[in-house]
Amino acid sequence: MIPSLFATLIAAFVAAILSGLGIGSAGLFVLYLTLIAGYSQPEAQALNLMFFILSAGAALLLHVRERKIPWRVVLFLIACAIPGALVGSFLVRALNATIIRKLFGGMLVVTGIPTLLSGKRKRTRRQI
Repeated sequence: MIPSLFATLIAAFVAAILSGLGIGSAGLFVLYLTLIAGYSQPEAQALNLMFFILSAGAALLLHVRERKIPWRVVLFLIACAIPGALVGSFLVRALNATIIRKLFGGMLVVTGIPTLLSGKRKRTRRQI
């Protein structure tokens, strides 16, 4: 079943709202793209990356304007993200789509369980 353009626009809009709120909407949008829209796992992840760049960029502009960005932390994260992204893009090309889908599902479970079990805890910011 191929969803209508309207359904896809609604899914993208909701994911963008969640992204703007700082909620990890990538998993939800990838699930929509694979389970409902019928894209393969690598295609869905590539589409999600393009979507995330645009939606996160809009939210980033607001955070920069409000001076909420700890730039020293950003530089550290960039130094980690670039090699990680290169390794990840190599793995996507080297692995079977079924394996990628299982790894993605496992990641959602591993990150989701602590969230479900945590309740409301006050979190403190650490300095990196």
